[in-house]
Parts: sequence; structure tokens; C-alpha cells
Amino acid sequence: GGGGGGCWGALWPPPGWLTAPASPLRYSLTGDTLTVAGVDYADQGSFSCRAWTLLDAVEAEAQLRVVGRPGPVRDLQVLEVDERQVRLSWTPGDEHNSPVE
Repeated sequence: GGGGGGCWGALWPPPGWLTAPASPLRYSLTGDTLTVAGVDYADQGSFSCRAWTLLDAVEAEAQLRVVGRPGPVRDLQVLEVDERQVRLSWTPGDEHNSPVE
């Protein structure tokens, strides 16, 4: 480290925020890297980190965005069938931050 010793600390989300009662610890802080295991869409949001020593403090923020396959469509209907084409209608499924274009 940079020497100086003394008191220091780092604060990520409140304890327990990323843990379920029956599951093992889902996040770990190693050096300057936060690892979040088994993320789901419910984990998305803003993470803030505050680090401090006796002499100074700094705070940073990062956004966690989980991207996955879009969900299945709903209410699929065949509207029209011709010799060489078909016309369909549906309600899109959840995008999961990965919209179909």
C-alpha cells in the first residue's frame, strides 16, 4: 500500500443487501474490485462506494445493469394466412435490457 497505516474503511451496499437468508455470501470486495455472484434483474441499481482514511475520504458510484435474453412473446395470434405469407400479432415479452430490434 501507500504507507501511513492507520484507520481506513470501505463501504459498499449495506450488509445483507446482496444476500438471501439461505444463500452464501453473494459479493466480495478484493482490493479495488467488487465481485457480485449470481446477479439477477432485481439486483440492478446504483452501487456507491465510500473509502476513507484518517486524512481523506472519497466516494464513487456505479450502475449495475443486468442484460439477458428477451423473454418469450405472449398472445401469439395468426391474423392472416396467404399462399406465400402469414401475418402474426403478439405482445412482446420482457426485454431484460436486451431489446429485439
